[in-house]
Amino acid sequence: MPHITTYSHTLQNGMRVIACPIPDTALVTVHVQYNVGSFNEDPSRTGLAHLFEHLMFDNTSTGVDKHYDALCTRAGGTNNAYTTYDHTAYHITLPSHQMELGLWLEADRMQAFAITDQALRVQQSVVVEEINQNVENQPYGQVWPTIDRMSFTPDSHYSWNVYGSAHHVEAVSMEDATTFFHRYYQPANAVLVVAGGCNPEEVFRLADLYFGLIPSATIPHHPQPVIGVQSGQHEILRDRVPAEAAFITIPLPPQTDARIFDAEIVSRVIGGGTSSSLYQHLVHTTRSASYTGAFIDRRAHASLMIIYAYGLDHTITADRLVQEMQHAILHTALTSQAISKAVQQLRTAHAFELQRSSSIANEVAYNAMYFQHPEQVNTVLEAYASRTEEDVHAMFARVCTTNTWNRLDVIPA
Repeated sequence: MPHITTYSHTLQNGMRVIACPIPDTALVTVHVQYNVGSFNEDPSRTGLAHLFEHLMFDNTSTGVDKHYDALCTRAGGTNNAYTTYDHTAYHITLPSHQMELGLWLEADRMQAFAITDQALRVQQSVVVEEINQNVENQPYGQVWPTIDRMSFTPDSHYSWNVYGSAHHVEAVSMEDATTFFHRYYQPANAVLVVAGGCNPEEVFRLADLYFGLIPSATIPHHPQPVIGVQSGQHEILRDRVPAEAAFITIPLPPQTDARIFDAEIVSRVIGGGTSSSLYQHLVHTTRSASYTGAFIDRRAHASLMIIYAYGLDHTITADRLVQEMQHAILHTALTSQAISKAVQQLRTAHAFELQRSSSIANEVAYNAMYFQHPEQVNTVLEAYASRTEEDVHAMFARVCTTNTWNRLDVIPA
């Protein structure tokens, strides 16, 4: 994979700016990542971080409706945003000669809170509809908020889902939104990355021109993390689903801990694709599941391994699925060859992602925010390869400690 060169600069208001020039690239991505996610929400206003992601597309000093999207489309660009438990990111990809437009658009919505009452009401309605569609009325949609409640103690800010509560979203006032903006949407709490066809000096000049005069208050006080990880929990969820399913969560270290790479290697061996031990045993051998797998839910303060299986038909119970998952995992042959194959798959997938300017910008922002080292984007592939077999086997032993598993059974209502 080609080396990604990063150039860093900090504006007087505390905003970190990183330029990543990519030779022979006709596109450029402007990516702004704010150090705020659902973890920072008040327990009585869950879903506010995700609601704010929507609101920011209406936040403009021009007063023109859908101003951001209209100018982006007219310039031949695309844009999107996402919210996680720990951060919120906005990105716009444009022809490289339109870089200045991208920087101005992002600065325009950061510089002041200009949300109208109508925009707030509209976006509340949109987000509530998303919750209804993706959580309340989606088969197995209730699984994810239930997993959060099951895996973390009630006082943990990880105990609710990023979508939050529809009732909380509906209750957000203009004062709530204004306070949230001024507390978290400020330069010192953000990282700006420009990746693609760009000149670092020009990036820094334009960043100073458009972002430099935005005042920044004291970096917001982030709540002392109440991690509150739970283990050994067992819950039953009755939902409108066609077949029973079972989900296992296993507490893991935070995403900044190097052991998270061991966890990804283990999850790839036991549940990554059709050659994994879970798939081979549950789908091919016992024909108990229609699909099964495992993945890592990375979070800043405490991560999770999530293992799942969906019953093949109505005759397969959650008990059976858990028994078969346990059998498959405990009988996994974690050989040198299996570890090497998993490492290569993870490295290949990561390298493929970094072929796009938007993915490079996202990865650089992640490393700048959580590790304070944007150039670490170049060492991720080595991080997988450098894990020893002893490291991986130690993580596998942790995964095989079944009395720490949190178990969720999903049963047709």
